[in-house]
Amino acid sequence: MADSFSKKQSIKNKALKQKEKDTKKADRKINNNKGKGFESMIVYVDENGHFTNTKPEPKLVTPVVRSHKLFLKKE
Repeated sequence: MADSFSKKQSIKNKALKQKEKDTKKADRKINNNKGKGFESMIVYVDENGHFTNTKPEPKLVTPVVRSHKLFLKKE
């Protein structure tokens, strides 16, 4: 039996939708972000408040030492 024009069109549209769906599925597989390491998710903030991907260099802070005089009572 011969298919009508509308039935041919619906079959053609289904095939086109399935092809688009397969290409989207392949794109999602290629561009998958799951399973990446924790280090790739970390963002650091520099001293100016800007976001960076590199860890900032630690600043060497010299401690301020104040001399304290110890007063003892003489008895």
